[in-house]
Amino acid sequence: MSDHQDQRVSTYRKPFDWNRLVFNIFLVIVLFILLVPILIVIFSSFSGKDHLSWPFTDLTFRWYIEVLNRPLWVKTFINSLITAGLTTFFSLVLATPAAFALSKRTDKREVRFLSSFITWPIMMPPVILGIALLIFLSRIGLRGSYLAIAIGHTLWAAPLVFITMVAVFERFNPIYIMAAKDLGANDFQAFMKVTIPMVKSGIISAMFLAFVISTQEFIIALFLYSPSTITLPVELYTAIKDELSPGISAISVYMIGIVAVGLFVIDRVIGIENVGFSGKG
Repeated sequence: MSDHQDQRVSTYRKPFDWNRLVFNIFLVIVLFILLVPILIVIFSSFSGKDHLSWPFTDLTFRWYIEVLNRPLWVKTFINSLITAGLTTFFSLVLATPAAFALSKRTDKREVRFLSSFITWPIMMPPVILGIALLIFLSRIGLRGSYLAIAIGHTLWAAPLVFITMVAVFERFNPIYIMAAKDLGANDFQAFMKVTIPMVKSGIISAMFLAFVISTQEFIIALFLYSPSTITLPVELYTAIKDELSPGISAISVYMIGIVAVGLFVIDRVIGIENVGFSGKG
């Protein structure tokens, strides 16, 4: 009897997992859709021809050097860095205290209402935001300035920073603040000297998020720029209308590189797996 049971066990085969197969196929399709355009841009940036064409031949670094020697591209890159820096600062200053205050609320209805109010800009089409800002900032004389573009980008980046920081503060143990207050610290001192240092990894990730959003944002900047403050994505759009050369691909690779370098730095400093919260408890 036992031999018969052993034979049945040995001949048992696990049923084929169709769900896993479908998931893997779907994953491959998604990766293909995401990666192939990036790979095409990267390969085309090494083309030795004056226009984009297939197949890519005469591979060269010519376009990477040429775009760096053009003052217009350098200027637009600097403009993007300036607006991204302002956007990052504004987003953190506005979103971090708001996220901290909201994380202490216990009324769920109030939390949902305030969260919806703070994050409403990302629910609106960027075109609508761009038109509204164009009208408003033109009235007060700010259109075309770095500040105007930064304000527009902040409306888009701050809600995402807020969402990130809410998740961080929800995992923060309030016992540390209570201990600081027992030692004589007021609310502001406890926030600055205890809370902020313990969530520094979350702040770094939020800074990176705001910076990347600003450097890559196009639609709002298209409404608000001036010839002296034009950003890199807007200039790319203008250049593509005139001609499509491998230099455009080279600039796109530089922009991809900014994101990659940022991720590398975060990984080396705090570790990607630790992004969000550095405190224990």
